[in-house]
Amino acid sequence: MTEKNILPWIEVNEMMDDEYRQLVVRDALSHYPKASPELNKFAFDILKKTIQVNGFRSFQSIPPQMAKIQVLKEFKTNDLLATAIICLWAENQHEIIETLTNAAREANIPIPEKWDWHEARHGFIQGEDTPQLDQLVTTLAAQKTKPESDHYLLAALWLSNSLLAEQAPPLQV
Repeated sequence: MTEKNILPWIEVNEMMDDEYRQLVVRDALSHYPKASPELNKFAFDILKKTIQVNGFRSFQSIPPQMAKIQVLKEFKTNDLLATAIICLWAENQHEIIETLTNAAREANIPIPEKWDWHEARHGFIQGEDTPQLDQLVTTLAAQKTKPESDHYLLAALWLSNSLLAEQAPPLQV
């Protein structure tokens, strides 16, 4: 078995154009107040440490548009922030992820039953290292228009590391 390279979420910037990056950040920040309690705390701790604007005492007091601009800048350079944003995005886009998960299982691609931000926050695997999932998502995304097609591609990255977790051989002791 060849070694699969797990990339940190900051690397997803190389695969996004500016317009889609803005959409992902906007979706994540709009979902943030409604996020599950654990994810909300995870994201808040990162946002609080990372996003600081002169004249505002806390992240929550920064006007949303001003916060979005700062988050966009940091998303490109701060791995923890990129991870929090992708986790928020994924929880917000759970329907697309669920659709892709079901299609993958129908195609005998072994997506684990439990795969959420706790596991997925560790990173992703590029498409060439998950050829079955890559082929499936390429076919599905081709049937969609932007930005939905891009959401499917990002959802595949979100699920990609689950394939490694599922297929990992037992450790030799």
